Amino acid sequence: MTAPQNPITRAIWDGTLPIKFSLDGTEAAELGAKISVEPYFIEAPRCSYFPLLTSQIRKYFVDMALNFIGDDAEIWYDVDGIPLKWHYPIGLLFDLHTGYRPDSNSPPPLPWPVTVHFKNFPLDKLIRAQAIDATQDFFMSMIKEADFLRNGSTKKVMNLSKNDQTQLWDGLWSSSSQKYRTENYDRFWSVNYRLVINDGQSPRHIPLRIYLPDNCPVDVFIGNPLTLGEVLHQILPDLFPSPLPTENAFAAPVIHGVIPQLNIPIIWASQNLCYPDNFLHIVVLLGT
Repeated sequence: MTAPQNPITRAIWDGTLPIKFSLDGTEAAELGAKISVEPYFIEAPRCSYFPLLTSQIRKYFVDMALNFIGDDAEIWYDVDGIPLKWHYPIGLLFDLHTGYRPDSNSPPPLPWPVTVHFKNFPLDKLIRAQAIDATQDFFMSMIKEADFLRNGSTKKVMNLSKNDQTQLWDGLWSSSSQKYRTENYDRFWSVNYRLVINDGQSPRHIPLRIYLPDNCPVDVFIGNPLTLGEVLHQILPDLFPSPLPTENAFAAPVIHGVIPQLNIPIIWASQNLCYPDNFLHIVVLLGT
């Protein structure tokens, strides 16, 4: 089966963020850096995960005379002193931690400054197992959870062939390569399309997570065919006093760095605006 020719899912797949990775200054001296280490710049896919970039980031800093012989799982990242959850997609982390509203008059904070750490892993804030295999396991568990919410079971995912399941992960893992981005989109969505379309049947629930200003995710179970504005109004009436966009100037939902129209059907949004883990991740931002 070929991937659907959907310009929206394709634009989301192609979305990238320029990131500036800087080594923590204190750790640089402790790890034997004799000179100031220049930052590492990369154009990262919004739909990818930091552990999938760690090997190339590690190589850059080790090649710059950093004395580090530990495991990739010891490497972690922070923004403004806040550790970044490696199991969140990069684009979601950007929307959460920058608080940038696309409708503001200021430019986005790009390249996004991220600090790289090779020591002092914050076990009280992050899960340690962030190797590629652990990332794959977590990603597939999210795919299964989304399937369960839609259908009341994980039968659709479990019935995928081993090749199809591998194709899902390989398409995502390789998405950072600009050269093969079209090929990897086709590999991923030729399989994932069958999961999100759900055979044309209305899902039992929408795989949906809403992130409030304190970065706390809220799992939401929506079963009726509502619009995005109606969902936000029902769940967060203080922030969205009306399902109509003209009456909600205080708060705005951000998905993939964009403020969507509130009158779009929530089922359509979950099928077209979801991240590769098949969850619709919505960041609620305040002010303008």
